[in-house]
Amino acid sequence: MTPDRTDEKRMANYRQSLISALLPKNMPGDRIGQIVAEVESHVAETGEDPAEAFGSPRDYAADLTTERRSEPWWHTALITVLAGIAGAFVALGGLSVLLGVDYLNQPGWLWLTMGLFIGVPAGVWVYRRSTRVRDPRTGADMLPMARWGLAVLIVPTLAIVLIAWIAIKLVETLT
Repeated sequence: MTPDRTDEKRMANYRQSLISALLPKNMPGDRIGQIVAEVESHVAETGEDPAEAFGSPRDYAADLTTERRSEPWWHTALITVLAGIAGAFVALGGLSVLLGVDYLNQPGWLWLTMGLFIGVPAGVWVYRRSTRVRDPRTGADMLPMARWGLAVLIVPTLAIVLIAWIAIKLVETLT
């Protein structure tokens, strides 16, 4: 029995939902890959709908991870706050350096340094906590990051600093 396009889409949606349900449970990426591969193999062999065979992705993930816990909410909140502070410091420092002025009587390099001092450890923490989910059959990443993903993280801060700098220079020119 060959799977049709609807079956492939259904399996892709189930795969994505199952991975999304397992990731917050602190399950190793290799184990998540094995679970997804087992589900895909079963569905390919039997032709069953994955939701009928295993239940909803959330329920199946809960059954598999009864001994695992999600991280406390404050981990995410802390990292989000630190990332915001780091981004603000880097933006302030960058703008201060570009304009050649101090901000709150502190040089721009100091703001940049503080932003990096806060942002780099937070970024390392996020990187170390991120889980690579690999297909054990092929070694392919089951959750690849889009090629433009890193640009989405960096470009907005740079754009804000450059737009502010241009706006300030235009106002100085006009006055």
